[in-house]
Amino acid sequence: MRYTDRSLRILKYAELEAERTTKVVYPVHLLLGILLDKTGVCAELYINYPSLTEILNDRIEQMQFDIEDKGIIYEPFNINISQTTKTVLEHADFQMKRFKQVYINEGHIVDAIFKNNDRITKAIIDGLDASRILEIVSVPRDMIVSLRDYSFPTIPTSGITFRKAKLSDASSLKIFVEKEFGNGWLDSIENGFLKEDIPIFIAQDDQGIIGFACFDVVRRKKGLFGPMGTSFSNRIQGIGYTLLHDCLVEMKEIGYKYAVIGEAGPLEFYEKA
Repeated sequence: MRYTDRSLRILKYAELEAERTTKVVYPVHLLLGILLDKTGVCAELYINYPSLTEILNDRIEQMQFDIEDKGIIYEPFNINISQTTKTVLEHADFQMKRFKQVYINEGHIVDAIFKNNDRITKAIIDGLDASRILEIVSVPRDMIVSLRDYSFPTIPTSGITFRKAKLSDASSLKIFVEKEFGNGWLDSIENGFLKEDIPIFIAQDDQGIIGFACFDVVRRKKGLFGPMGTSFSNRIQGIGYTLLHDCLVEMKEIGYKYAVIGEAGPLEFYEKA
């Protein structure tokens, strides 16, 4: 399994909490790990639900954990985890793959915890404001990027070509998008090709298109970045990072003071980028 940097920190915090309490990592420790991370959406959860840490710690003290449960060895943990924690992480991995992502993030983990049906986890999360927690940590949201002082970053050289799309690219790009992501973005792609100055960038290698990014195409709303996508076999090469910045620099040149990243899913990627 691959984890985002934030998720790896969450697992480490969970491990520390388990060492302090039950000596085996349970799903409740994953929740505590999220609250202890205090970056991005984890900080937002901590601020908006300030009593949650105390509630979870009180419930750990009150719960009757199985003292015979010695747990199982499971990477990347250094201490054993419960079978239920393994189930949670496997479900998080399933969710990640379902959305054609390559890293397990905090949203996948929280969603998996609240879908877990074992006795101890249900008792721990009973009465918590699940919808509020999921909305903060798991639900995609719009992100705002200030372009006032924005400058194009240094991009490592590679064998991949990045360029603006031309009208002659329309057919091949639509075929690529439908194959990799389904037909949900095709109307937006079509909107882009209807413009005189096409607000679409593509990445290609010697086999053809392997990624794209757009702006001003979703419902023809100005200042809205997206959609963006990279072929699954070409993830983790910085393609999305470069395409994002190709769009942002052009949006600044047009005169936009801000860019809105609509319904950003992998929040940590955009925070870093």
